[in-house]
Amino acid sequence: MVTDDVGSDLVHIAVPVAYVRHVAALLAELDRQGGALRPPARTATRTASPELAARWTVPELRRFATGRSKSHQTVLKVLDLLAEQPGQWLSAEAICAAVDVSRHRLGGALAGVTRMLRSHPDFRDLGLPINRYVTGSLDDRAGTFYWLTAEQAHQWRQARAGPG
Repeated sequence: MVTDDVGSDLVHIAVPVAYVRHVAALLAELDRQGGALRPPARTATRTASPELAARWTVPELRRFATGRSKSHQTVLKVLDLLAEQPGQWLSAEAICAAVDVSRHRLGGALAGVTRMLRSHPDFRDLGLPINRYVTGSLDDRAGTFYWLTAEQAHQWRQARAGPG
């Protein structure tokens, strides 16, 4: 997308030649309808793959659990909470209430620890050991939900129990 003219209300968008006729018809229809334009409802949802989060081994989780930053400690509390209720989807709001953090702090902690993992050579390809689902406009519940599978919860409890 290119915006050449400062102050112009035109935007240049590359469109495959085969679709030019359709785009022109769509624009003409929108002009006929008039009024404020509403963007289409979001239909795609993002979800963390349990396969990705499940790649963590108990020794890696043990090492991960040694993190000492405030963000890391918040994420560890979240993992402890989720491990108590395997397979149960908990909303971000429920997690915030249970671990006594603000929604902003929870988001910042998850993002900060994710950045740390991406920069670490041993954890770069793992991502957080948490499953996440962000609802779309077609879901009956709105929000972000987190959970651990039964196996993930078992591994996390083993990691928290210490070596042995």
